Amino acid sequence: MSLIARWRGRSPRERLALGTIVLVVLAAIAYAFLWLPMERHRARLGAELPALRASVVLMRAQAEEVKRLKATPPRTQAANPAPLASLLSAGTLAQGLPGARLAPVDGKRVRLAVDDASWPRLVEWVSAAQSLHGLVAERATVEALPAAGRVKAELVLVAP
Repeated sequence: MSLIARWRGRSPRERLALGTIVLVVLAAIAYAFLWLPMERHRARLGAELPALRASVVLMRAQAEEVKRLKATPPRTQAANPAPLASLLSAGTLAQGLPGARLAPVDGKRVRLAVDDASWPRLVEWVSAAQSLHGLVAERATVEALPAAGRVKAELVLVAP
């Protein structure tokens, strides 16, 4: 006997009850497998939205910074850079940064280590080392100290 024949063989009241049960089951399946996942996804997206908006604002600010940096003239080498060995032996390079320890890595690199320095002073010193002696920071590790504006730093500077 086919499904349609079975259906027609049922009483109207039985067909109504079976139809109602099928509709309720289909509604429950649609709710469980369609509505709930979409609702969870909507809630997750709603929670992520503020962070995504903040990320967009940050990216726009960074894009402006990139444009500004691209517009700056290229760095020029020091007018008359002294050999790295003479800067280290004379102690000229360490001037202006109290507590700085300098050690040659090779003929073109020097390692700077400082345990407690003022962050603005360290940045000024690196800038001066670049403009006066042509040294460029190749690698830097900087850790903030508990005191405000104080850092522990290790840098590797490269001569031209």
